[in-house]
Amino acid sequence: MQREEIAEKVRTLIRNNQPGFEDADIQDDTRINTDAGFDSMTFVYIMCKIEGEFGISIPHRKWDKLVTFGDVVDTIEKELKKKTA
Repeated sequence: MQREEIAEKVRTLIRNNQPGFEDADIQDDTRINTDAGFDSMTFVYIMCKIEGEFGISIPHRKWDKLVTFGDVVDTIEKELKKKTA
């Protein structure tokens, strides 16, 4: 799966599961914990949805290092590559 496909799936997932984000402009440099306004519970919810959608498991210790939307997409891409390797 290409990076842009991953990014679009995550954008759609966020927009469909987070009230108020239906029309949000989510770019690689969007800070998910501040610009997007996710509190810690929302972040956990979204990350669980992402893991289910892509069939991956991102170690929770990595979650603290995910600051921007681009970080999330990069991590998903890496986990998908591990899965198919």
